[in-house]
Amino acid sequence: MQQASDAISELDLNAYVDDQLDDWQRLWVEEYLSHQPDAAARVMQDLHLKRELRLCFAGAPEPNSAQRSAGLSLSRALKRDERLRRVVRLVPVGALLLAGWLANEGLGPLSVGKVVASQPPHPVVAAAISAREASMIRLPMRSQPQIHELDRDELRASTGILLPRFDSNWSIRDAQVFPSPQGPGIEIVFDAGSLGRLNHFAVRSGDFAVTLPHVEQHGARNVAWFQIGETAHVLIAEHGDRDELLKIAEDLSSTLY
Repeated sequence: MQQASDAISELDLNAYVDDQLDDWQRLWVEEYLSHQPDAAARVMQDLHLKRELRLCFAGAPEPNSAQRSAGLSLSRALKRDERLRRVVRLVPVGALLLAGWLANEGLGPLSVGKVVASQPPHPVVAAAISAREASMIRLPMRSQPQIHELDRDELRASTGILLPRFDSNWSIRDAQVFPSPQGPGIEIVFDAGSLGRLNHFAVRSGDFAVTLPHVEQHGARNVAWFQIGETAHVLIAEHGDRDELLKIAEDLSSTLY
């Protein structure tokens, strides 16, 4: 796998953006991108431009392939020229939001419809729900010690998980390493103001992906989650509406860049 990723060229990256690779080739490119943050930033920028063009054409007659290709090539050229004049950094979370939205939902609405909400939750969301249920049992128990401060470095060294920067106004009620089908995750419980009890669960999902913050409803709870690279983050709030929870998920994801 590593030998294949070493041979990745600019043509391969362009073919990845244009969805012209088979599953194995996409896997090789993603393996390469997981070790090349600059290349990953360029690819995400190109994906954003591609989705942005699709959005621009929404509501207008469907452009032909020549128009799409010409528009995409022009946008790439302009953006890459701009990148030469500044330090390459990861794509801003706002661009990622648009790219992930269009990649996962097409050109449809961002909200999750009834059909989608009725489906089984994503595995990382299911793991987060299990971790929340365990924490709700653990919190009232006098025999279970609670943690009120986070040692982010120790947690990262033990699990490989980089935590976002949380709101300083939130009070930590508990934090623990929680086993899941994906491996050890980190479950943190906050008292988060108007949101009430807020659970944050982070776990290495086992695959490389960019899933931008979005909200799903599971039972009576709103659940927000996103994935950056190999780590997925899930938020489950006791109170608060979808928009408030989504805004918090977006704010947390932006601290990881």
